[in-house]
Amino acid sequence: MKLHQGFSCFALFIILMGCGGGSLSGDDGGGGETPDEITVTLAISNEMVSEQNPATVTATVRQGNTVLAGKLVTFTLDNADLAFFNPEIGTANTQSNGEATIILNAGETAGAGQVTATVEEVDPANISFTSQGDGNTGGLPDLADISLFASSQQIASSGAQSITLTAIAKDTNNNLLDNVNVTFTADSGQIEVVNAITGADGQATAILKTENEPTNRVITTTASSNFITDSVSVQVVGTTVSLTGSTSLAINDDNSYIIKVLDSDGIGIANTQVNLSLTNTSTESPAGAVAELSIADSVSTDFTGQTSVVVTGISGGTNGIIASSLGATVSQNVAVQGDSFLFSTFDDGNGTSVDPSAVPAETIPDVLLSDSASLTLTWLRSGVAVPDGTQVNFTSTRGSLVASSATTVNGQVTASLTSDNAGKALVTFTGTDDDIVLNNQLEFEFIAESVDTIVAQALPNSVGPNGQTSTISVVVKDANGNLVKNKDIDFTLTDTNGGTIFPASAITDSNGSASTIYTSNNVSAQNDVSIQATVRDNPSKTDTVSLTVADREVFIAIGTGNEIIEVDSTSYNKQFSVFVTDIDSNPVENVDLTVSAIPVRFYKGIWVKFFENGEFITWKTNGPDGEVYSDSFPCVNEDTNINGILDPGEDTNGNDLLTPGNVVAALGEVTTDSQGGAVIDIKYPQSFGHWIDIRLILSTQVNGTESSTQTTFTLPMSSADLLSEDITPPVAGIGLNSPFGAQSDCTTTD
Repeated sequence: MKLHQGFSCFALFIILMGCGGGSLSGDDGGGGETPDEITVTLAISNEMVSEQNPATVTATVRQGNTVLAGKLVTFTLDNADLAFFNPEIGTANTQSNGEATIILNAGETAGAGQVTATVEEVDPANISFTSQGDGNTGGLPDLADISLFASSQQIASSGAQSITLTAIAKDTNNNLLDNVNVTFTADSGQIEVVNAITGADGQATAILKTENEPTNRVITTTASSNFITDSVSVQVVGTTVSLTGSTSLAINDDNSYIIKVLDSDGIGIANTQVNLSLTNTSTESPAGAVAELSIADSVSTDFTGQTSVVVTGISGGTNGIIASSLGATVSQNVAVQGDSFLFSTFDDGNGTSVDPSAVPAETIPDVLLSDSASLTLTWLRSGVAVPDGTQVNFTSTRGSLVASSATTVNGQVTASLTSDNAGKALVTFTGTDDDIVLNNQLEFEFIAESVDTIVAQALPNSVGPNGQTSTISVVVKDANGNLVKNKDIDFTLTDTNGGTIFPASAITDSNGSASTIYTSNNVSAQNDVSIQATVRDNPSKTDTVSLTVADREVFIAIGTGNEIIEVDSTSYNKQFSVFVTDIDSNPVENVDLTVSAIPVRFYKGIWVKFFENGEFITWKTNGPDGEVYSDSFPCVNEDTNINGILDPGEDTNGNDLLTPGNVVAALGEVTTDSQGGAVIDIKYPQSFGHWIDIRLILSTQVNGTESSTQTTFTLPMSSADLLSEDITPPVAGIGLNSPFGAQSDCTTTD
């Protein structure tokens, strides 16, 4: 929404006091003490005024030490050729802080001048300035409209991503305006102004970053000039909180819960406070007793982004634990029994054994695919082992259990399992004894150990010189297509043009991925820069990627607004605007742009009603526990190499399909118009809204050089479909479930 509003003053001023501070005394009507005099003082933000660096003049009106609001201040110039005011009328009212501000723009004549501020019945105040004389001759630009676009409506909380803010200035006839000075602001994050003055394409640009600010939130960005503004909201997303521990507690037993706070790249966030609370409501239906739990109010993560909290069951019943940090929330329901049902040993089959219930918590080791994992649980009742022969059932989300159940001996029971595919396994033990049902879960990861293939790629594969960057990433798999974790990858650069890479080595994560950043220096020949990626413990496994450093012929900017089109009762259309300019910011027409819309991740969970102070606010996506608000559960696109083919190891959820598949329709090619612009339509079924992230990529080739840009966004929904309590959002799953299931587990479709 456009707003016409005043400029805010600068935080720091060069304080130059007016020489004519005058006074106005009031009449108290009674012969008491004489009231303090009213004075006006002047300050200027910068004494040297130029076209690109106008000054803010601030008049402060006080009575004694008290600032006065609502006083009309008239600003005048001793020489109108030196400068002009914005607004041109030269008047402003003091605000609640006693200040009235006005913008002083450079005129067409260089020299020193004086600004005078006058308040009725108060002696005027003066302040000096110097004009460089490089201002325009026609007063203020004929600006009528500013439109602000963001290259993405979402930005990763890790800080690894930045988005481009593009402001477009037009007159009343929608002609693009150059030489308009645009101010960019944001209520959080960091703004890096690229071009504050619009070019021939009417565009000014800035970069929005979130380095070292991983909190999930909404950033409001604003572009303004001459009291005309436009704003765009950008969501910071990706920070998650996980809470792992027993769902069944024993009275007076201490139980350790693992808490992890991760940014959008899955990297732990160190030294972060996690707030803990209880729902203090029964999770049973019908409602039963509410368990009393002892838990700390907050804990802080260590350098790995992990911490633990000890929870003690004081009385029987059920309750919920809530952990929240940096705008992310997770919850877990627990039941307090008179029994202790805790894991006592985890063995990775390779010589490492830990106690999962230890306080402080011990790290659960990964298990090689060639080894067998063993989990032992101890079941006590009132501190004494349950009778021998008590049955405990086992399930696992991955791998093969040697047996699906066993009976206790001295209160202990052990399950063993192996797996022929890599990934996380969530093992559940369930014990039943008359009316008592207990369960506990432990998660660990099976990892592949031998590398068969390594594939490297550069994004983008063509960059500009002088500090432009490209991400070089690899994916490592074994002979069965399993992603290989914990492999050291060494990167070697061949570049005669002075480019660099950092870091020189990286370790593959659970997705078999590792990466480095190439930073350019001088222009290179076509594909003359190469980066080789090598598996350190198996040097024969290597791959090389080439890229080009070139003066780009064109620049592509993509952005969108806050609106969405409802095509019909079942589908949406989200539009993006794209602008192509040359090195001098001139619009380039008739450029053919290739459009790709690729799913990045999908989410599991359910739709729930969100209330605030007992009042319905909106429908929102939620984790599988609808009683407590938590984030929906993310899963990466199963088509890891984006080839549209179900390759070995890609069918994570076992449905014989690539999930989520292609769910949006985007015109494969668009052509820019006379102003270098084009509109891209992204059409999709309404039921996928909020459940899938899409990466939109635009690229073109001019004179053999490729230029590209991309943005990642969550498929949005119309607010009209979310703001009625009695009408559920569009769904394609069972009940209010996500189209991809409700469980927080990527290995199942449930």
